[in-house]
Amino acid sequence: MRPLVIAHISDLHIGSEHRPRNSTNARRLLEYIVRRGVDHVVLTGDITANAGPVDFAEARRILEPFGLLNPARLTVVIGNHDVFGGVQVPEDILGFPRRCKETTYERKVEEFREHFREAFQNSFFTSPFDPFPFAKMIGNVLLVGINTVAPYSRIRNPLGSNGEVGSVQFRRLETILGADVFQKRKKIILAHHHFSRNEGKQPASVNSVWGTIENQTMRLHGKKPLCRLFRSHGVEIVLHGHVHRNAEYRRKGVRFLNGGGSVLGPGLDELNVNMLRVSDREVEVEIHCLSDAKARKREFLLPPPVDGFPAHVVVKPEGVDTVVVMEGDELGEPAGRGDQQPLL
Repeated sequence: MRPLVIAHISDLHIGSEHRPRNSTNARRLLEYIVRRGVDHVVLTGDITANAGPVDFAEARRILEPFGLLNPARLTVVIGNHDVFGGVQVPEDILGFPRRCKETTYERKVEEFREHFREAFQNSFFTSPFDPFPFAKMIGNVLLVGINTVAPYSRIRNPLGSNGEVGSVQFRRLETILGADVFQKRKKIILAHHHFSRNEGKQPASVNSVWGTIENQTMRLHGKKPLCRLFRSHGVEIVLHGHVHRNAEYRRKGVRFLNGGGSVLGPGLDELNVNMLRVSDREVEVEIHCLSDAKARKREFLLPPPVDGFPAHVVVKPEGVDTVVVMEGDELGEPAGRGDQQPLL
């Protein structure tokens, strides 16, 4: 059986009013992905910038021409911006905590499922009332989607950007991972929040005041039990976003791949996509970096390899930058960030 090729992107932050560049870059990225002939695309949350119907409609308009509103071609999970939205202009800052408090969490999750209803078809669910967790079989792969967005809490999640997997979802996830019917497939977890230690270090934002505030509330609570669960059930890799950079790392013996820098990466108009080749033997990863600039070599400086997991060099296809990726226990700061567009 030939390897299954999966493209992983995240944090597109699509919004027709406040994020026109993101929509343009999302189209560029999808055009590249489709041209590469991938088998499946996964989007790990923050598909929209502000969780409004206009934003979701724009996301569907972007996906549809590429034939991605199809369960065999697309799998999605929810991110905090798809529930609570975000600060789009400075005037939003003072009112945003109240907006988070007044958001009806369960309704927003159901709206997300409806907006991307095609992607949830042909999936296995553990509850008729909650789309998460779910499992979808694609070739020799089992994609397991979880919701890591925590409900509003004045103490634990005042700005909507913290994450958790509650006890009910955790038990359902355990049921899926332990089901006999799935044991011969390569298990890949799809989440939004990251598992890295340096949780508050988002790349610098133009809106520096809000960036500083939100960076203090980007944690995923309960990472250790999740890592133990993934490890005990032989999960191959966890795909996520949330932090706006692309990197591969290990934590607690589990392999992670961040796709959060897809359109909001370290360089202006620099696009990134994680390419996975899943065979019966292994899961190979390449991080493809697309830029309008002339081809160059960029180094993402991460800590030394851990857990016996070696660094690797990925040579990109023609017209794509070469990127050196060092896997480590934490995400590091990329070199030469360049200009930024707003990250929130």
